[in-house]
Amino acid sequence: MTEFRSVKGKVAIVTGSARGIGKGIAETLASEGVNVVMADKLPLVKESFDEIKEKYPEIDGFAVELDVSDEAAIKDLVEKTVEKFGKLDIMANNAGMHLETGNVWETEEAQIDKIIGVNFKGIFFGCKYAAKQMMKQKSGSIVNTGSFFGKVGHAGSATYGASKGAVHTMTQALALEMAPYNVNVNALCPGLAASEMHWAFVEADAKERGITFDEMKEVELNEIPLHRYGYGHDYAGAIMWLASQSGSYCTGQLININGGLDFT
Repeated sequence: MTEFRSVKGKVAIVTGSARGIGKGIAETLASEGVNVVMADKLPLVKESFDEIKEKYPEIDGFAVELDVSDEAAIKDLVEKTVEKFGKLDIMANNAGMHLETGNVWETEEAQIDKIIGVNFKGIFFGCKYAAKQMMKQKSGSIVNTGSFFGKVGHAGSATYGASKGAVHTMTQALALEMAPYNVNVNALCPGLAASEMHWAFVEADAKERGITFDEMKEVELNEIPLHRYGYGHDYAGAIMWLASQSGSYCTGQLININGGLDFT
């Protein structure tokens, strides 16, 4: 592979990577020779890193247990990464959460604070400290996890959608701010992903409809033109493209990776 598409030797931080989509992203990056630093609130993140390291012993990295809504923890994460590798090429702000908040008039302030704290502030802090380092390097790629729920409102998900909409506009603002430093900033907008968070949605919807979990999954799959859920490697493919020379002209974009579920 030429340097035009290669990401070998780059350094990436992936938040929310103990399991599911984040772990899939980290593992796929490692398979292409990217050194990965994995962060998550779940202690499982350390075991997940060990599994990836065993499978791809040529890469380096480490795992950190942290809460992305803790600004000091994110600052320390970036500093430790740069201390070890001397650079940061990819910041994949993937950590996110969802709470069943009901309608707007049913939503509690504590629920709003929790969702905004993780989904917006957590990504904001990742962007803030990655940007500081990448400005010095005059290189790098920041990729935030948005959502098609952040593009169009969905009943019962006002707070979650608002948190992702905030990520989208912040991503575009940062893209303009970082353009003079040769850093691109984009957001990926997944549709229905094969993740623990999404399975909770499926279980709730199945219960409400009075059908089984598997029957609810089939209902969803029939709404996706490619008839499958998204996996970590699907999102990692876009992250690697954006971080390579081949994707370096793409910035400020909200990129749908959803099997054709949504075109907005």
